[in-house]
Amino acid sequence: MKKIFEMTDRASIHNVLDQAEYGTLAVSDGVAPYAVPVNFVRIGEVLYFHGALSNRKMKILREHPQVSFSVVESYAVIASFFSSTDGSACPATHFFKSVSIDGKASLVEERAEKVAVFTALMEKLQPEGGYRPFEESSYDKALRATAVVRITPDSTRAKFKFGQHLDEERFAMIVKHLEQRGSVTDLETVAWMHEMKRP
Repeated sequence: MKKIFEMTDRASIHNVLDQAEYGTLAVSDGVAPYAVPVNFVRIGEVLYFHGALSNRKMKILREHPQVSFSVVESYAVIASFFSSTDGSACPATHFFKSVSIDGKASLVEERAEKVAVFTALMEKLQPEGGYRPFEESSYDKALRATAVVRITPDSTRAKFKFGQHLDEERFAMIVKHLEQRGSVTDLETVAWMHEMKRP
């Protein structure tokens, strides 16, 4: 990763993780890689997801707990002609935020931690409420029947790409084209371009 794209601010990284509805979990059984999207929630520096007690990913994780986890927050696709007039396709790109985490997965066994995870997950994905609290005994069977996995990070890398590497002329061309195209995402991208261009 080019240093200019690297994001180290923890609050900014946490914001990407907290806004993402799902991330991609990558595991390996020692023979072949396997990647699967999962809903997740962050509590402190730890990530959690849930699933069936016995499926492909759970079988792999019990034997091979080292994982990679990634989240992408997509912004604007930048057409090649947004920053070039020579007809080359090479300047075409995409502006985005991404977070990649390498770490170790482990099963959550204690009811209290499972309750905290499901509560946090519902607060993230259903913030309007409308459900009974997980402390109720009516959830006991579901909690026992559901696997909850924690991912404890060993390393975290984040990349925010918004044209920070461009010279002023190409930067201004892209801003102009995005403003002309004018979608909500385009205008959000312009705001982030100016934010990330600051010294």
